[in-house]
Amino acid sequence: MQLSCQKIEGFLIGSEYDHKGRHIKTVFLNAMPVTRFDADENAERRQAAIQLVELGLCTKTIAGEICGFHRNTVADLLKTKELLGLEAALNDDRGRKGPIKYINEIQEHIQQLLENHPDWSDQKIANQAKKDLGMEVSRIAVTRIRIKHEPPQPKLPSKQELLDMARVAEETAKEHSPQQQLKLPFDLDPELKQKQEELAETKPPEAKTKAEEQLIEDLQHGVRTSFAGELMHHLFLEEIGFEELLSCYEYQYGSRYQALDALGTIFHSINLGFPSIESLKLANAGDLGLLIGQSRAPEKETLRGLLGRLASQEKSPQLIDDVARSLLEKDRIDKEVFFIDGHFLPYYGLHVIAKGYYTVRRMPLKGNEIYAVTDLQGRPLFFLTESCEIDFRPMIARSAEMLIGLGINRPILVFDRGGYGVHFFKELNQQADFVTWAKHLPEKAMTELSGFIPMCIAGEEIEIAKTTRTIRETTQTAKNDGRDEPSSMEVRLVAIKFQKSGKYMGIYTNNTEKPAHEIVYYMLQRWGKSENFFKESLAWFNLDYHPGYDLKELEEQPFVDNPDIALIRKGIKALKKDIKELQKEIDLRKYKLGDRQDKRIENKITKLEQEKAEKETELQRFETRLSQLPDKISILELLKGRAMNRCDLEKKKLYDLMQCLAFHSRERLVEIFRDCYNDPRDIKQILGMITRRSGLMQLIGDTLVVIIDGIDNKKYRKAADKLCHKLNEKEMTLVGRLKVKLSFHLNKIRKRKFVPVDDA
Repeated sequence: MQLSCQKIEGFLIGSEYDHKGRHIKTVFLNAMPVTRFDADENAERRQAAIQLVELGLCTKTIAGEICGFHRNTVADLLKTKELLGLEAALNDDRGRKGPIKYINEIQEHIQQLLENHPDWSDQKIANQAKKDLGMEVSRIAVTRIRIKHEPPQPKLPSKQELLDMARVAEETAKEHSPQQQLKLPFDLDPELKQKQEELAETKPPEAKTKAEEQLIEDLQHGVRTSFAGELMHHLFLEEIGFEELLSCYEYQYGSRYQALDALGTIFHSINLGFPSIESLKLANAGDLGLLIGQSRAPEKETLRGLLGRLASQEKSPQLIDDVARSLLEKDRIDKEVFFIDGHFLPYYGLHVIAKGYYTVRRMPLKGNEIYAVTDLQGRPLFFLTESCEIDFRPMIARSAEMLIGLGINRPILVFDRGGYGVHFFKELNQQADFVTWAKHLPEKAMTELSGFIPMCIAGEEIEIAKTTRTIRETTQTAKNDGRDEPSSMEVRLVAIKFQKSGKYMGIYTNNTEKPAHEIVYYMLQRWGKSENFFKESLAWFNLDYHPGYDLKELEEQPFVDNPDIALIRKGIKALKKDIKELQKEIDLRKYKLGDRQDKRIENKITKLEQEKAEKETELQRFETRLSQLPDKISILELLKGRAMNRCDLEKKKLYDLMQCLAFHSRERLVEIFRDCYNDPRDIKQILGMITRRSGLMQLIGDTLVVIIDGIDNKKYRKAADKLCHKLNEKEMTLVGRLKVKLSFHLNKIRKRKFVPVDDA
């Protein structure tokens, strides 16, 4: 294989012949391969030119120079791909358009042979005509003459005709688009017609920018969106003061999107069931933009950049505290008792981080831990995301301090055996009450208790008894913690006997005021509320997701050899060969020069040395890049073409905070929807169907009228209509860049089915 390199602008073009004799060219940019094509295959050259321009790596002129096209040809290829698709751009339909003409005598002779021998093949007719006429006659010519008098086949439009028709259609659409409007049911629905008349006198919002002016104009004409029902979640955002909460982030002048737009997009994407930032590529950016009061939502790459910018400011602790404080002030959290539990998030990146015990797989794995503090109703107050080297007990103490800082003087914390520790209990006793399972407690200590009282708590038939007990830690435990004396503490012991199984369990608490049955209720509710919160969050949202990589996708993708390494090594080999050849040329010129002076040879030597120096610089860059590349990468990372962010906990905290708000927003709508729909078995599923429904929108005055698509089921339709009326009583406002009121209505105009009429 002969290797050589050529430099065009900032690109290095490696050229080689493979074992099949194909002329392969590899295009490098900044010592990284960006495309690779067969120089003798027209389709591959076309695809490479399109790829270089669409990726924004170079202009049409440079792409044409690399792939061997004129810049106008590259422009035509891009336009063809945009209108007709990639296959049409790669298809080479140039060539002879008509058959070779024969004089009438030859055609008549061949026609006579066809009539005399209808069973002969075209090739046999061509051979006979060759003998009779003494000239070359091709099979194709016979075929063309045979079908000459047959009815013409319908002619398909050529590529150029299709392009011309597309151009005319595009120009026509541009001319008539301002007059095109959706057919809104205002004239057919009396309720909507009355609303339209009421709002017609109100003043529309003022546009601050050209983009806002265009958006307002489009909304006044009326638009259709796939996410009309999602606007219902603005009720909670308005009540919680979402815009005021995000005021801690500084306004970025010159940037189209601010913190409100970035985190608002994430909030709505979570409600709509998008499992990751990457999955936003499946959504229409225009429809998502309407949810934040903009013409377009940020694309996934832009959103990642915005999230990284917000994470760099490290304001998540302040934001988490502000959100928790607002939830408490709005009575969205029950202050009686708080559950704290952790959820292990496995990590599949390349960085070295601490390992934790993954209970699902029963093995230690690299990962992070997400701790949730929830109330008695299973609603989250705040999340704490930390690396696995941090123990559970410091997180409990930290949660207690945060709760006290939020105005809860002596919170009651309920947690499992992972937080057990006598010295820890003694320190925690100074600021909070705790309820946890007893550990290292022999069953005999509970069976010897008297006065068991039967009762039913949380649907469980049990018997309970209470006493006090002094718990002590071992001397070795104290020494391991750097203390000379072991700690001891007197606690309340509440023993439980389960009537169904006959088993005993013990609960330790330092609370002396709550009755024993309430302590048991708290502990049993930890199973039903704290554990189920994680199950529900994983089912409805994507709690395992880490911004920058999708855990579920990465679990299914193995690590493979990095393909860029082989290509860069080929580039290094070609550069070394070119440097060696240049050195030979320099030595030969110097030998010819000898002792005499020749200006032309000296200039040639200078030029060759300069070219050699450039090649050596490129070689050094390639070798540096090779040393930085990982030997193994995931297939997902290979397809995305860029390294993913692995371990940025700040981004995870911000994303989890939006999941917390999404959870509360759904609960707020469920609270209202209970008055509209009385079946608790599927109330959340029906509400989810309504809030994820598409519909029509039109801006009338200062109010955005949202018309949710009709629902066939009568029971669900009535519930959705009631929900719209109840939300309108709240006088909602869109939380975002566009300051308009929201008015929800259900489309009651049902599509009429065509019924044929019998003439008789």
